[in-house]
Amino acid sequence: MLAKNKSGWILLEHLDITEEEIGNYENVTGAFSIVTVDGQYIIGYNKWRQQWEFCGGGIEPGETAREAAMRELFEETHQRAKELTFRGISRMQRPDGTLCYQAVFTGVVERLEPFVATDEDEMSDIMLWDLKRDIGYVDECDLKIVKMWSVTR
Repeated sequence: MLAKNKSGWILLEHLDITEEEIGNYENVTGAFSIVTVDGQYIIGYNKWRQQWEFCGGGIEPGETAREAAMRELFEETHQRAKELTFRGISRMQRPDGTLCYQAVFTGVVERLEPFVATDEDEMSDIMLWDLKRDIGYVDECDLKIVKMWSVTR
């Protein structure tokens, strides 16, 4: 176990595979985006879970992991990356014990675009974060994935 969050999700491991190999794994249900601006990470405050999180969410029917990562980045933060780089998949255990995988992507945007939250938005705020400053509770699984990529890749 690499990390466990307060919702009961457990990050078990990260697998270095190619994007073409995603199809070899059953239950790749989510996509995760680690996006930076000037070396700082875009992070959003999830108003429903009352915590800071990095961009990610479910892959919709007919959507690729890459498309889901781009869509989630925009839906959650109102930001668009021109390009995302595939980094592998993270094996997760849901609170009910079932296993799934999340595709992990990284990217860079030149500047943070304005964010104006609407009632429908999952995030109530976004900011740039250096991973050091105390901002309150940050999802432990998200943070572990980000730190794996900021330190080792």
